Amino acid sequence: MTVRIPLPTRRITPTKNPIGKNWSEHKPDLKEDFNSHCGWCGSYDGFRHTYFEVDHFIPKSFFELSGKIGYCQYDNLVYSCKFCNNKKLDKWPSQSETVFSKGDEGFVDPCDIAYDSTHLYRTSDGGIMWKTKLGEWMATKAFGFDERDYSIKLLWNLNQTRIAIEALVVLLAKEINGSSRYNLIKSKAQEYSLEYFLYHKELIEFYNG
Repeated sequence: MTVRIPLPTRRITPTKNPIGKNWSEHKPDLKEDFNSHCGWCGSYDGFRHTYFEVDHFIPKSFFELSGKIGYCQYDNLVYSCKFCNNKKLDKWPSQSETVFSKGDEGFVDPCDIAYDSTHLYRTSDGGIMWKTKLGEWMATKAFGFDERDYSIKLLWNLNQTRIAIEALVVLLAKEINGSSRYNLIKSKAQEYSLEYFLYHKELIEFYNG
């Protein structure tokens, strides 16, 4: 199972053309292109468990020295939760703007299908594990997915429940009110709603604890 569902795709031409250090103006486009999920850990931004920010794939502290990459260069930006952005900081093992990884250390652009298909995967209970040594470095050293295992699983399961409820609501709207199929779908939606409430309660208690 992939870390992010669906996979993010950056648009070729963003709707705005900010200059200077106004990269945050790209946030609405990034939110849409990354499907309202963190590009790194796949957490959904609708639970208000943390802030979502604009991360620079190649860190500002690195490209500021050469000036070859603009602060607002769209193909270098990532929609990221605060946890992933703060953990990543200015890590860039290759020390080269054109080399994303050096040996078993470095990064894969989250819009590159290889991020999920080659290096990382989602476990059946919502955790994030690695397939390669580079994936292990990203998971443990770059983003601390191992340290955040409980919250990552909780957020994943809460989001999957949200998606299931939304799908059932769509199905329910197509049925005749009071029909046997309508009542069956409604009953299932109620079950998922209770599950959602319990997951969300657990989430709030975890982050407030």
